[in-house]
Amino acid sequence: MQSNTVALPSEIDHIGIVVKDVDKTIKFLSSIMGIESWKTRDFIQSKDEVLVGEPFRLKIIDAKLGATTLELIQPVEGRAYHSQVLESKGEGLDHIAFAISNYDEMVSKLQEQGHPMVAGGEWHGIRWCYFGTKPGDIVVEFFKKP
Repeated sequence: MQSNTVALPSEIDHIGIVVKDVDKTIKFLSSIMGIESWKTRDFIQSKDEVLVGEPFRLKIIDAKLGATTLELIQPVEGRAYHSQVLESKGEGLDHIAFAISNYDEMVSKLQEQGHPMVAGGEWHGIRWCYFGTKPGDIVVEFFKKP
Protein backbone atom coordinates (compact mmCIF):
# COMPACT_ATOMS: atom_id res chain seq x y z
CA MET A 1 0.00 0.00 0.00
CA GLN A 2 1.39 3.40 -1.05
CA SER A 3 1.60 6.15 1.56
CA ASN A 4 -0.25 9.42 1.01
CA THR A 5 2.48 11.43 2.70
CA VAL A 6 5.60 12.94 1.20
CA ALA A 7 8.50 14.04 3.37
CA LEU A 8 8.81 17.81 3.82
CA PRO A 9 11.79 19.65 5.24
CA SER A 10 11.46 20.44 8.92
CA GLU A 11 11.72 24.20 8.32
CA ILE A 12 9.59 26.66 6.41
CA ASP A 13 11.71 28.52 3.85
CA HIS A 14 9.46 31.56 3.61
CA ILE A 15 6.01 32.96 4.23
CA GLY A 16 4.47 34.89 1.35
CA ILE A 17 2.22 37.90 1.89
CA VAL A 18 0.41 39.61 -0.99
CA VAL A 19 0.22 43.40 -0.71
CA LYS A 20 -0.95 46.32 -2.84
CA ASP A 21 2.08 48.49 -2.04
CA VAL A 22 5.32 46.92 -0.81
CA ASP A 23 6.87 50.28 0.05
CA LYS A 24 4.07 51.20 2.47
CA THR A 25 4.10 47.70 3.94
CA ILE A 26 7.88 47.81 4.46
CA LYS A 27 7.62 51.15 6.19
CA PHE A 28 4.94 49.80 8.54
CA LEU A 29 6.69 46.49 9.30
CA SER A 30 10.02 48.22 9.83
CA SER A 31 8.43 50.62 12.30
CA ILE A 32 6.82 47.90 14.43
CA MET A 33 9.32 45.05 14.04
CA GLY A 34 12.58 46.93 13.58
CA ILE A 35 13.40 45.17 10.31
CA GLU A 36 16.13 47.17 8.62
CA SER A 37 17.40 44.89 5.86
CA TRP A 38 15.11 44.24 2.88
CA LYS A 39 16.14 42.60 -0.41
CA THR A 40 14.28 43.56 -3.61
CA ARG A 41 13.67 41.23 -6.57
CA ASP A 42 11.94 41.93 -9.85
CA PHE A 43 10.22 38.62 -10.59
CA ILE A 44 9.26 38.28 -14.26
CA GLN A 45 7.68 35.15 -15.72
CA SER A 46 7.69 35.02 -19.51
CA LYS A 47 5.27 32.90 -21.52
CA ASP A 48 7.95 30.19 -21.89
CA GLU A 49 8.56 30.02 -18.12
CA VAL A 50 4.94 29.79 -16.94
CA LEU A 51 3.66 26.31 -16.17
CA VAL A 52 0.23 27.40 -14.91
CA GLY A 53 -1.33 30.79 -15.60
CA GLU A 54 -0.22 33.73 -17.73
CA PRO A 55 3.01 35.78 -17.95
CA PHE A 56 3.40 38.34 -15.17
CA ARG A 57 5.73 40.64 -13.27
CA LEU A 58 5.93 40.97 -9.49
CA LYS A 59 7.87 43.19 -7.13
CA ILE A 60 9.11 41.00 -4.28
CA ILE A 61 10.78 42.26 -1.12
CA ASP A 62 12.33 39.81 1.37
CA ALA A 63 13.43 40.14 4.97
CA LYS A 64 15.04 37.42 7.05
CA LEU A 65 13.33 36.64 10.36
CA GLY A 66 15.52 34.05 12.04
CA ALA A 67 15.56 30.94 9.84
CA THR A 68 12.46 32.02 7.91
CA THR A 69 12.09 34.70 5.26
CA LEU A 70 9.15 37.07 5.09
CA GLU A 71 8.27 37.62 1.41
CA LEU A 72 6.14 40.62 0.41
CA ILE A 73 4.62 40.27 -3.07
CA GLN A 74 3.17 43.15 -5.10
CA PRO A 75 1.69 42.34 -8.53
CA VAL A 76 2.97 44.81 -11.14
CA GLU A 77 1.88 43.53 -14.57
CA GLY A 78 -0.25 40.74 -15.98
CA ARG A 79 -2.95 38.56 -14.48
CA ALA A 80 -0.71 36.71 -12.05
CA TYR A 81 -2.13 34.39 -9.44
CA HIS A 82 -1.25 37.10 -6.89
CA SER A 83 -3.38 39.68 -8.73
CA GLN A 84 -6.32 37.33 -8.46
CA VAL A 85 -5.68 36.82 -4.74
CA LEU A 86 -5.71 40.59 -4.15
CA GLU A 87 -9.01 40.90 -6.03
CA SER A 88 -10.74 37.98 -4.33
CA LYS A 89 -9.29 38.00 -0.79
CA GLY A 90 -7.41 41.27 -0.43
CA GLU A 91 -4.02 41.75 1.19
CA GLY A 92 -2.62 39.19 3.58
CA LEU A 93 -1.01 35.82 4.08
CA ASP A 94 -0.77 34.00 0.76
CA HIS A 95 1.43 30.93 1.06
CA ILE A 96 3.88 28.87 3.06
CA ALA A 97 6.96 27.76 1.10
CA PHE A 98 9.28 24.79 1.38
CA ALA A 99 12.53 24.15 -0.49
CA ILE A 100 12.42 20.47 -1.45
CA SER A 101 14.63 17.95 -3.19
CA ASN A 102 11.76 15.65 -4.24
CA TYR A 103 9.94 18.22 -6.40
CA ASP A 104 8.47 15.85 -9.02
CA GLU A 105 7.35 13.38 -6.36
CA MET A 106 5.65 16.14 -4.36
CA VAL A 107 3.86 17.56 -7.42
CA SER A 108 2.63 14.11 -8.44
CA LYS A 109 1.43 13.28 -4.92
CA LEU A 110 -0.57 16.49 -4.54
CA GLN A 111 -2.10 16.11 -8.00
CA GLU A 112 -3.05 12.49 -7.19
CA GLN A 113 -4.76 13.74 -4.03
CA GLY A 114 -6.79 16.23 -6.11
CA HIS A 115 -5.14 19.46 -4.96
CA PRO A 116 -5.06 22.03 -7.78
CA MET A 117 -1.81 23.62 -8.92
CA VAL A 118 -2.78 27.31 -8.93
CA ALA A 119 0.54 28.72 -10.17
CA GLY A 120 3.90 27.44 -11.25
CA GLY A 121 6.89 27.89 -13.48
CA GLU A 122 10.63 28.24 -13.64
CA TRP A 123 12.63 31.30 -12.67
CA HIS A 124 16.42 31.48 -13.09
CA GLY A 125 16.59 27.68 -13.01
CA ILE A 126 14.38 27.37 -9.92
CA ARG A 127 11.30 25.21 -10.46
CA TRP A 128 8.37 26.34 -8.30
CA CYS A 129 4.66 25.69 -7.89
CA TYR A 130 1.76 26.67 -5.67
CA PHE A 131 -0.93 24.21 -4.66
CA GLY A 132 -4.27 25.11 -3.14
CA THR A 133 -4.99 22.51 -0.48
CA LYS A 134 -8.05 21.34 1.38
CA PRO A 135 -8.88 21.26 4.20
CA GLY A 136 -7.74 24.60 5.51
CA ASP A 137 -7.58 26.44 2.18
CA ILE A 138 -3.80 26.69 2.63
CA VAL A 139 -1.62 27.54 -0.37
CA VAL A 140 1.69 25.70 -0.23
CA GLU A 141 4.67 26.55 -2.42
CA PHE A 142 7.31 23.99 -3.31
CA PHE A 143 10.48 24.91 -5.10
CA LYS A 144 13.65 23.18 -6.17
CA LYS A 145 16.86 24.99 -6.90
CA PRO A 146 19.06 23.61 -9.71
